[in-house]
Amino acid sequence: MVKEISAQDFVKLDKTKITIIDMREETEYSDSHFEGSINIPVSKFWAGIDSIPKEKTVYVFCNSGYFSEEMVILLEERGYDATNVLGGWEKIKSYF
Repeated sequence: MVKEISAQDFVKLDKTKITIIDMREETEYSDSHFEGSINIPVSKFWAGIDSIPKEKTVYVFCNSGYFSEEMVILLEERGYDATNVLGGWEKIKSYF
């Protein structure tokens, strides 16, 4: 079972103590994103997976939460402590 967190709880987390993977495309990321997040678009995920540090819990989101759920599974298989942000950016942005 994939670990999940609501968008409402995610925005309350101390972002300095976690790793954030934003899977939206570069243009979407450049419009708005969390300071310190790592942008690895879905189309480039395999090329960027090695840049993800394992020291902190990894929170992953895309636009809707669908692709990020799949990536959390792959990260967990590789030894990461990974969590999917339910609803993705569409839900997250409603809490700012």
